Amino acid sequence: MFNLVVSTGRRKEGLCVEELKYVGDLVGMPIVNTWFTGFDGLVTAKVDGDPIEFCHRLRDLVTRQEYVPRFILKVVPIMCVVNTDLEEIKAKAVELAHTYIAENETYRIDVRKRGVQYHRMDIIDPIAKQIKRKVKLENPDKILHIEIFPSRTGLAVFKEDDVFSLLRVTLT
Repeated sequence: MFNLVVSTGRRKEGLCVEELKYVGDLVGMPIVNTWFTGFDGLVTAKVDGDPIEFCHRLRDLVTRQEYVPRFILKVVPIMCVVNTDLEEIKAKAVELAHTYIAENETYRIDVRKRGVQYHRMDIIDPIAKQIKRKVKLENPDKILHIEIFPSRTGLAVFKEDDVFSLLRVTLT
């Protein structure tokens, strides 16, 4: 299963995969496998190790100007993958939230859905009702992130700066 969702330019997926493998070797966390999602500009990958650590190492690599990616635009870490079934998604989301969001921390739920007919609020509302933490839409302590694809859904809890975004990285 995948533990990274990677954005690139349209029709640049193949080049992005090659660059991702190169970057994985550079940061000492090899990319074990990659998959084309069927959606333009989006691939999934499996990194050997912690996907959040991979994003941090990639950011450090770019910040130090040791390597600046041409095709990797954004990398979102994924903690676990479930079948794209509303009940499975809700159960795993609540479990992750209770495990990784402390009672005194704020959070928000982000949903990215592709190729499915679910409405965002049909996913967010039942999950949020079961998480007894304060919601904060702007600058929360943690984000419960849900990436929905037709057959599989990736979920993660992370801080906003745990996502690598080439546009947000400042070079030193």
